[in-house]
Amino acid sequence: MKYALTSRILHWVMALLIIFLLGLGIYMSDFLDEDSANRLVVYNLHKSLGVVVLILVFLRITNRLLTRTPALPFAISALEKKLAKFGHFVLYFLMITTPLSGYLMSSFAGYPVKLFAIELPNFFEANFKIAGFFSEAHELSAFTLLGLIVIHILAVIRHRFFDKPGNDVLNRMM
Repeated sequence: MKYALTSRILHWVMALLIIFLLGLGIYMSDFLDEDSANRLVVYNLHKSLGVVVLILVFLRITNRLLTRTPALPFAISALEKKLAKFGHFVLYFLMITTPLSGYLMSSFAGYPVKLFAIELPNFFEANFKIAGFFSEAHELSAFTLLGLIVIHILAVIRHRFFDKPGNDVLNRMM
C-alpha cells in the first residue's frame, strides 16, 4: 500500500526544499561575504522558503491526521519499527523548530522576515542575547535535521537494496 498522493507530494516537495535550505544555510554562513551584492537576496530567499516549509509542515501534519498511513512491512523488526516511528517524530519536530528558531532569531535581532514580498509581523523587541540563543538553536536544529535526513535516506537505501524484497519502503512514497 502507498501513502496518499497528497502525502507523497508533500513529502517530496518538502524534501527538496529542506535539502536546498540546508545547503543555502551552509553557503550563507560559510561562504557568503558580508559585503556580497546578493547577500540580502540570499537571506530573504532563505527566510521565505523557511516560512514555506513551516506552512507545509503544518499542512503535512494535518494531511497525516486525515489520511491513512500504510503499515510498515511485516518482516521489519519491532525495534526497527519503533526506531522509524521515533525518527519520524523527531523529523517532524525539527521541521517545525528549525524554521521557527530562524524566525525568532531574525525577529529578536531586529531583522524582518518576509514571505517573499509580504513582511511578517514581528512581535518582539530587539534583544541580541535572545537572538543569539535562537541563532544557536537554529544552527543546532538544522545540523541535527541534516544528520537525521542522512540516516533516513540510508535506512531507505538499506531496505531497498540490502534487505528482503518485501521490506522495500521506498515504493510506498513513490
